[in-house]
Amino acid sequence: MPLGLLLFQNATPSPAISPEKSPAWLTFVYLLGLALIALLLITSLLRVWLSRPATAITAPANLPKDIRNRLGATSTNRGLRAWRWLFVLVSIAIFSVHVYWARYAAERNQKFQELSYKDLRNRRLSESTLRGWIYDRKGRPLAYYKKDAGGDIARQYPLDAAMAHIFGSDRGEPGLERALFGTESGAVPEVWQIIRGQTVEQRLNKDYTLTIDQDLQQAVVDQLKGNHGAVAMFNPQTGEVLALYSNPSYSLKQTQDEATWIRLDKDRKERPLLNRALNEYYVPGSTFKTVMMYTAFRTGMQKTRFTTSGGFSPPGCGRTITDDNGGCEACGNIGIDSAYQHSSNIYFSYLATQLGGERIRDTAKLLGIGAYDSISGEGQGRREPEIWNASTNPIKTAIAPTESWLKAGKRSTRCELMYEGYGQGYASQMTPFQMALIISAAANLQGKLMKPKIELDRQPETFSQVLTPDQASEIRHIMNLVTEGGTGNSAMAPVKAAGIRSGGKTGTAQKAVPIIDPKTGDPMKRVVVERDPKGNIIRQHEEIVMADKLRSDAWYLSFAPLERPVVAMAVLLEGPGPGISFYGGKNAAPIAAQLILKARALGYFSAGAGQSAQQAQQPRATRRR
Repeated sequence: MPLGLLLFQNATPSPAISPEKSPAWLTFVYLLGLALIALLLITSLLRVWLSRPATAITAPANLPKDIRNRLGATSTNRGLRAWRWLFVLVSIAIFSVHVYWARYAAERNQKFQELSYKDLRNRRLSESTLRGWIYDRKGRPLAYYKKDAGGDIARQYPLDAAMAHIFGSDRGEPGLERALFGTESGAVPEVWQIIRGQTVEQRLNKDYTLTIDQDLQQAVVDQLKGNHGAVAMFNPQTGEVLALYSNPSYSLKQTQDEATWIRLDKDRKERPLLNRALNEYYVPGSTFKTVMMYTAFRTGMQKTRFTTSGGFSPPGCGRTITDDNGGCEACGNIGIDSAYQHSSNIYFSYLATQLGGERIRDTAKLLGIGAYDSISGEGQGRREPEIWNASTNPIKTAIAPTESWLKAGKRSTRCELMYEGYGQGYASQMTPFQMALIISAAANLQGKLMKPKIELDRQPETFSQVLTPDQASEIRHIMNLVTEGGTGNSAMAPVKAAGIRSGGKTGTAQKAVPIIDPKTGDPMKRVVVERDPKGNIIRQHEEIVMADKLRSDAWYLSFAPLERPVVAMAVLLEGPGPGISFYGGKNAAPIAAQLILKARALGYFSAGAGQSAQQAQQPRATRRR
């Protein structure tokens, strides 16, 4: 055997050196050096601080004391110590800012997330890596790759605009696409892990299955066609998001062009980039009576009765509350069941004043509603990522709803509570997402509010125990009165005819809206001039011009079936314009009825709570790359 071949066979191959280890070692050495410098600085400062020199140059004794203090070693050392401390503090501040932007901004800073697409490093990484596929709960692809006519591999979205607000794009606020596959979601190995040769799982190519049902999502799109509004639909037993849609929407393919994105962003009339389900505030109207009913049951005041022949007027409030007919829809001595069935403003205004702000506050917090004792604005309207049951913080942040809030606490006045009792006043900041959470608590058999989740493989998590099982059962039967003889009876007739018993609550609320300039598409503004008593101009500012008439929005909260709810939803329709009325029972409730019938046709009611496990085992569509 040739000697060379023998040596080759017996030789032990040297381990390959990872190219990432060189910069990792350099980074490690840099950090050690930085730590050493910081240690030496702090040590020197402590030595100077704790020790005094044995001999020092002092100023002549015949000089005034204040002059002697400014001369010699004492003043010199004092100045050096000050400069050393200043250097240390500035170094720590600069390093802290760097750490924040490098490690935490991607998850916590909304402006950073919106503008991160402009970072060429992020764009190059995103464009150079094929992302994983995203499937609906039945294994059908919602985002995948396919070769186009030119042979290029392109990202495809079968539902496109129907999922745009959920998936998001590489511009603006992050959606699931960036949360799941963006650089901020990829597990980046730390220096020590690279040096030790540890592997870190990269999720850029991982596939994900959502709780969204493609058929239900498309049904919502069809139902909202031609209207501005939103629908949020959950499984109240597990928190699974079955459908979530805001209309008008936009095309994910269009937003790849920056000019199109800018045009969509400037459209203040249609606001297609706004996720109305998660991030737009609406006046909840009578649907908010549900929160009052929960509070009454939780505090043992569900048997409260009130006698009325036409109104309720608390002393000192200067207004009489009536029902929509100008008098009383439910007259005489009424209880909470009749009041809820006929949507009595009178009863629930009275009930709120009896409950008090602190009790309402406690219930609101259990439902995920921000309850504040003032309207100072601090903390109000923040994003609420903690409401989600999700595997990572980027996912929670990407689909975080804007926190709904109200004024409730020790300082709530009787007049404020009078309005909040029927969904007006300081209870006017509710999102459709939040209202779907509210009805989900009673629709849950145990009276729990489950954390909403959009990843199918997540185990259910409880947000709070809102009601006892018996209270939840009794409330569901009160809600059933709305659909079988109350304000939702007519719209729910097709559901009842199909043999489905359901519960719900109608709501109609007025909202002030700006006048849109037809030339610019922006809200019209006018200059307001403030003058002193002599007529001199003090200051001037611009304000948005609001329409003289209010816009009327329509709500419907619903769950089905009554015995074991597997769908719970909030439907919101914006009125077509100022002075044009939409009504909960007439406009929103029929949409909910059609969605309930669709859910039944898809097998949700027959499968019950076991639907998720059964569907998760169904084979996925064939994946090709």
